[in-house]
This record gives sequence, C-alpha cells and structure tokens, in this order.
Amino acid sequence: MSELSFQLEVFEGPLDLLLALIKKNNVDIYDIPISEICDQYNDYLRQMAEMDMEIAGEFIVMAAELLLIKSRMLLPKPAVEGEEPEEDPRANLARRLAEYQRAKETAAFLADRYTVFGGRLARETEVLDTRGDLPDSIDPSLLVRAMQRVAEKNSRYADIVKDSEREIEKLLAAKVVPVSSKIYSILRILRRRGSTPFEDILMTAANRSALVAIFIASLELLKVQRIRMSVTEDERVIFILNTSHARNEVTADE
Repeated sequence: MSELSFQLEVFEGPLDLLLALIKKNNVDIYDIPISEICDQYNDYLRQMAEMDMEIAGEFIVMAAELLLIKSRMLLPKPAVEGEEPEEDPRANLARRLAEYQRAKETAAFLADRYTVFGGRLARETEVLDTRGDLPDSIDPSLLVRAMQRVAEKNSRYADIVKDSEREIEKLLAAKVVPVSSKIYSILRILRRRGSTPFEDILMTAANRSALVAIFIASLELLKVQRIRMSVTEDERVIFILNTSHARNEVTADE
C-alpha cells in the first residue's frame, strides 16, 4: 500500500474523512476496499495524535467500527443451511456514507443559492381591484377619440379604424400583447413624470396589438382609480398618477 500524505485537513466528522479517502482512492461507496481504507483512516488518526491534535470521540468509534468490519470481512460467518446469507458487513456503512454525501451536496447547493439570492427581498404580486364600471366622472368617448386620432396619424396602425372582417382577422392573427404588461408600462411612465397626455402613451405602441392593449390597460387603471384623467379645453386627455392609491414601485419589464 502506497503511503498517503495528508495536510491534516480538518474534517467535520468521521464520515467526512471516509468520503475524502474514498474519493482519493477513486473507489465505489458500495464496494469499499475496507482493509485499505481502514489502514488509511488509522494512519490519519496517528498523524493527528503525533501533532497533538485533539481527536474527537466519534473518530475513535468509527475506527473501532472499521476494525470490526475488517475482521468480519476476513473471517466471514459460515453459511447455515436454511438461513439467509449474512448481509455484506460494509452495507450499513455504505448507506450512511451515501446519505451523508447527499446531505453534503445539498448543503453546498443551498449555500450557493443563499449567496446568489440571500440579499434579495420578495415583493407580493400586485393585484388590481376588479371593479366593474368606470367612475361616473370619466367619459370613455374621450379616450376613444384620442385613440382614433393617434391611429389616423400613424401609418403603423392607421388601419385599426377600418371596419372590415379582413382587418379584424389580421388583428386576431397578430401576436397578442398582454394587457398586464401595458398596465405596468403606463404606471412606470406616470411614476417618472407624474402626468402625461394619453396620446403620448398611445404613441409608444409598436403595433396595433400593443395599441389595443394600452387602451384596455388604461380603462382598467381608471376603473380601479390607480390613475385619474383631466381634460384640456380642446378635449385632450391627460393621465395623472393617483398618489392616494400608489404602491411600491413597479419594476416588471415591459
């Protein structure tokens, strides 16, 4: 048996030391060369004693257990007819080592996750109140006219105002833009600016689907009074963030 040189690493317990020896010898946990591993284990304890290092009682107990397993491997119990064969003397130790190895790997994984996520704080999902109708003070026709003006000025979605089955089919076949994403977008804009013309918000739409999503999102925010609207002399709609209903800053991506 070749001599092993240790730097006398401090192990968490005897199973930790055994796993290190098994890894060093590149052997299977379920087929441990018990004689060789036992000798190396005791060599390590002797080096600890020579360096006046304190040896915990659990290391001594494991040394005795290894010697017992070694003796049972060298002098197996004779088979008796009618009785089941004796279990491999190493089996119980192998199960404990495998369980310890899984626990150690899990602890390492959790430690890594803690390093990555330990400093983060979770925020509860923002849920909008689902009231049915717009407040009485809001005239939805003003919003419709604003949307029509934007659609007529911009060639990207001018044909949204056309009333034909073909255009409706094209709209339904297009990629759907989630209304929820536009709710977050409108709130972000208003949190930065405080107020902004409704038509400016509509102009951020990249396509007709986004334009419709912004319009519906605006209605939802007005329903739950997260935003309010004012009207200029020329009937232009201005959206204003309702600070009395403001919550934590919205950070969802558009």
